[in-house]
Amino acid sequence: MENKMSLTIFLFLLITAVIKDVIEIFLGFIPGINLFVWIIVLPLVIYIFVITLISGIRGTWIFIGQALDLIPFASILPIATVTVILVYVFQKSPAPVKKTIKTVTKLTAVTSPKIKTKSTPVTSPKIKI
Repeated sequence: MENKMSLTIFLFLLITAVIKDVIEIFLGFIPGINLFVWIIVLPLVIYIFVITLISGIRGTWIFIGQALDLIPFASILPIATVTVILVYVFQKSPAPVKKTIKTVTKLTAVTSPKIKTKSTPVTSPKIKI
């Protein structure tokens, strides 16, 4: 079962995401340095993931937001900040909305589904002498 994001965790993630997005916005308009911008904000991305994993929050939506941030011209948009805010708001939403979000999260989960396979017993071939 996943934990809910507390206000303290939300503020840690929000401040980090805002700093990351501000760096990407200001440096993203300079042509040819996208790789360097990505390297500069990589510690902030790792920090967001570590806080998410330590707190036990399901990180699927945050992972999707970070993946969208890798698209070349989308990096100048505040995707990380919007993602953190949406994850917090979705957890505070009413039950029908939570049910829909839970269904969508299961459908878009990063984990692979378990596949049931039929196991056939291994028999040794009969040898006639």
